[in-house]
Amino acid sequence: MAARSSSRSSAKDRPSYRCTECGWTTAKWLGRCPECQAWGTVEEHGVPAVRTTAPGRVTSAALPIGQVDGRQATARSTGVDELDRVLGGGLVPGAVVLLAGEPGVGKSTLLLDVAAKAATDDHRTLYVTAEESASQVRLRADRIGALNEHLYLAAETDLSAVLGHLDSVKPSLLILDSVQTVASPELDG
Repeated sequence: MAARSSSRSSAKDRPSYRCTECGWTTAKWLGRCPECQAWGTVEEHGVPAVRTTAPGRVTSAALPIGQVDGRQATARSTGVDELDRVLGGGLVPGAVVLLAGEPGVGKSTLLLDVAAKAATDDHRTLYVTAEESASQVRLRADRIGALNEHLYLAAETDLSAVLGHLDSVKPSLLILDSVQTVASPELDG
């Protein structure tokens, strides 16, 4: 198949636009930012950086699916029957689950209950609160009976500190409440 030349610039050569108030980005200029509703704050940001990744060394050969050991992905019960049902049997090691919902519906309370029930001698749980203080979470744990010596609690908003807690606690389960409030000074956005 022959390559066609085009007078139009490719997507990688086009500038992007960013709101100077909230940081929202878009591929085209707008007079009003749809995110923060500010007028006249969307400015050209420049050509986005092109990220490429070269093929790397394969860590293990691809196998026919029937030969893959499914036991590693066996779900472990959360201790909350209805949540286990929604998750297809419980939490699978290595999986990431995003729990979303309107403010005040009980996401943090549910996760604290799951954290306490999942914590055992063999499975530590780390609950990182990024929206509330550790004291607030402790009071909720008292109220719902979610105290467990294998449940660790940290109040952090810095990603590197969260990673430090992971290194020191080495949990089987991490609950990050909530992910949008954790940031790294090394990353934009």
